[in-house]
Amino acid sequence: MSKLTRAAATAHTLSLAAMEEASRYGTRDAGIEHLLLALTLDADLGGQVLRSLGLGLDPVRAAIDEERATQLAALGVDVSHEPSRIVFHETAGYDWTPQALAVLNRANTRGRDGSSIAVLRSLLDEPSGTIDALLAQLGVTKPEVTAALDRVEHLPDTDVTGASEILRRMHDAFVPAPPAEVEAFVANPTRIPEWEPSIESIALTDGRWEGRSTSEHPDGRPVEIRDGFHRQLVEPAESEVGTTWRFSYPDAAHSNTRVVGFRCEPAAGGTQLRITLAWERAATRRPNRVRSFLLRPVFRVLMYTQLTQIASGITRAFR
Repeated sequence: MSKLTRAAATAHTLSLAAMEEASRYGTRDAGIEHLLLALTLDADLGGQVLRSLGLGLDPVRAAIDEERATQLAALGVDVSHEPSRIVFHETAGYDWTPQALAVLNRANTRGRDGSSIAVLRSLLDEPSGTIDALLAQLGVTKPEVTAALDRVEHLPDTDVTGASEILRRMHDAFVPAPPAEVEAFVANPTRIPEWEPSIESIALTDGRWEGRSTSEHPDGRPVEIRDGFHRQLVEPAESEVGTTWRFSYPDAAHSNTRVVGFRCEPAAGGTQLRITLAWERAATRRPNRVRSFLLRPVFRVLMYTQLTQIASGITRAFR
């Protein structure tokens, strides 16, 4: 993966997680504290360093809540608002604060490559004192985090998005839950609508799992569904490792089949989850090689978007 592509992927993943965390408090502004939370969920080396130091999602959330309550109490404000569930995927209008945006920009300048390690280093350099205060509450010093980054910076970040096949890609995500719980979640067909955005409901019909395609956007706008694509057949597929599901459209004879696979591995503070997404062409369709080559960049972006949506849905269930 090129430096530019990696930086863009890191920024997208961190933005999604940070704005999800901001939405728990009903705010549309994602700040440096939300960026720190996003890094605790990072699947690459930046997140691994934080979790190895005990800075996982729950401890950092608690430190942020305590710091916020302390600051407001000093102003004579009683804090009674408790964070709610994540509603980012159901709402709109989110953006970075200028402080957080400056951190992300620095991670792509001064010789830095925009990776999660670069973002974490840039966050440690943030001059407001917020990160220093949070680390103090968590019992970790800035030099300790920097030393841990120095030890791993020579290692390559996870790079699984460059599969050679244009209709097959992989993506790694971190889930703050034990592998057994994550495996049970992705293997349960009734939980599929929580992570597969194209399905709004699923039911067992004549011994087969049948999903109804999503008919509304989160804001209530109707989704236009083509004839033959209103229902999906959901079937478990054979897999040597982990869980794999096949999604097909039984009423659309020439449609492609989508295959989603999961592999769970233990990681500090939770589970390293590898998600594989593949599209299998219908046997009746002959590929147009010229068109496939020209559309390769579009396919890669669409599949990356699908993978990050799946990963976000799974991590939300455990946050």
